[in-house]
Amino acid sequence: MPLFADIVGQELALAILRRALVTEAAHAYLFTGPVGVGKSEAAVEFAAGLVCADGGCGECDACRRVRQGIHPDVETIAPEGTFILLDQVRAVNEDIVLRPFEASVRVYVVLAAETMNKEAANAVLKTLEEPPSHAHFLLVSSYPEQLLSTIVSRCQRVPFGPTPAPLLAGHLVERYRLRDDTALAYARAAQGNLAYGRALATSASVREWRDRLIHWAQGIPATSPNEVQVMVDEILAAVERQADVRVEALAVRKAADLDWAADARSRARIEKVHEQRVKRERRRAVTNGLDEVMRVFAAWYRDLAAAAVGAEGAVANHDYLRELQRDSFPARVEAYMGAVDATRRATRRFRYNVDARLALEDMVLSMKEALL
Repeated sequence: MPLFADIVGQELALAILRRALVTEAAHAYLFTGPVGVGKSEAAVEFAAGLVCADGGCGECDACRRVRQGIHPDVETIAPEGTFILLDQVRAVNEDIVLRPFEASVRVYVVLAAETMNKEAANAVLKTLEEPPSHAHFLLVSSYPEQLLSTIVSRCQRVPFGPTPAPLLAGHLVERYRLRDDTALAYARAAQGNLAYGRALATSASVREWRDRLIHWAQGIPATSPNEVQVMVDEILAAVERQADVRVEALAVRKAADLDWAADARSRARIEKVHEQRVKRERRRAVTNGLDEVMRVFAAWYRDLAAAAVGAEGAVANHDYLRELQRDSFPARVEAYMGAVDATRRATRRFRYNVDARLALEDMVLSMKEALL
């Protein structure tokens, strides 16, 4: 598969990356933009292009191994718990002075780069100030404003934006053979999130879960304290199940990777990478699951506000337009936006690894209070 074939609607970002592969790549890049638009995937594809002898053919063994996460010259650094820690960066700084194993360069992909704690960030900054000629850093962040300004200034920015609904809908029609109206409904519900749009198109369980979340959002004004606790219990259990499913899929991937291993050294690396990937992907699945809850709850009340003032074209849940028109009232717009603000506060709290149960309960009760 050609490089970047899975990235949709990011012409500027891909133009920057493709040009770098045919000219001279900078030593550091910062991939920025919303969650779910393909930043991390593009960083991995770019890493493949940097180590590929043909500049990113997308077909060779080197490209394949980078995509699988098992190329010895491409390392992934991700948060261990809440933060990327100093010890992780120290390991990179010890590794970076070594010559590449196979390629002419070494590439370090730093996911959720904004989670570097102060000590780790300063250590990365020192390396970025005097990087070895063979090293490239690819920092990925949905919240670049939380990075040190001195780190940002030493990176070439690769900007990603929300995937436009028409482009995402066209992609869903082409890839999954959906009806135009169905694809557009999923694209609008995704709110620019490419990954979520694909999930809606391909998974009945994802669609059912969205419907369940919307049902809960609709009922918040009349929800009793006991019902809030039941709702939160169900949400947390569902998020954990989603993480379990993701981990199970990784076990299948590990078995396939081991089938390609040529020797004991390769097998050992695959085992190590898989262990790290399981931890990373479980955390990511839980984070994404909670983000989905915030996104669906916020979208419902934002849509009520839009419907109340006759702005149906701005509605994300267009497949629920009749219900939105029925239940929205112009005099309630301020209350609807108060509920949206409650989800925003919860989203900010989740960035700092607060107790999920308490944060969700507080969010729902704050939404209920705003809607009184």
